[in-house]
Amino acid sequence: MTEVLDIAKKDGRWTECPSCAEIVITKKLKENMWVCPHCEHHFRLNAKDRIEYICDKGTFLEIEEVLVNREDKGQALDEAIAGGEATILGQRCVLGVMDFSFKGGSMGVAVGQAVIGLMHHGKSRKLPLVIFCASGGVRVQEGIWGLLQMLRTAHTRALTRDVPMITVFTDPTTGGVSASFASLADILLAEPGARIGFAGPRVIEATMQCTLPPDFQDAGKLLTNGFIDMIVHRHRMRETIAFFLRWFSET
Repeated sequence: MTEVLDIAKKDGRWTECPSCAEIVITKKLKENMWVCPHCEHHFRLNAKDRIEYICDKGTFLEIEEVLVNREDKGQALDEAIAGGEATILGQRCVLGVMDFSFKGGSMGVAVGQAVIGLMHHGKSRKLPLVIFCASGGVRVQEGIWGLLQMLRTAHTRALTRDVPMITVFTDPTTGGVSASFASLADILLAEPGARIGFAGPRVIEATMQCTLPPDFQDAGKLLTNGFIDMIVHRHRMRETIAFFLRWFSET
């Protein structure tokens, strides 16, 4: 039986939950929005799946002058973010979705420019901005130019502060992304179990010579400490975001 499961996992028919170690049929997992039916663990999503789950069907339109060229339209990301105008349960918005599977969702010049473009586009169209964040931080390969994106995105957020903005922290959102535009939204949401922070626990423990609690940087802990506003299950994310978008449009 073990050999059969190993073969099924290798060819993608079965997936092992990293949280509870239960084996789940991959097709059923996809139907459940990549949430483990046993322990509610939220698997990481790529940008394409995230957009499919969150947007009304056929309403997502990429902003070509701002974002991401694709090698094959609708398939492969050329950068760690995708974005455009979209409708979520009838509510129009500008939507940005970061993709951790592309170089760890790291923020380099292109990603920084894309975030800035989305902010300006929301301001020009008078549409609220929703950004799903998933990142390991600044793209260190780009050196100082990568680090500058923290300043540029934060500065642009200050210039466009009249544009309502919702950040959704997914697992993980760390480094320069969490320390810049991601934390400057009007409403901060998070998926259950998302790791949110700046430096990693090992770096902090080595620097501060201390032992951190096991739930350090967990979304639940950050909610308790007042850093985020809500933890929202993936199954209720569309309805929750649509509620806030509707509230923005009425105020």
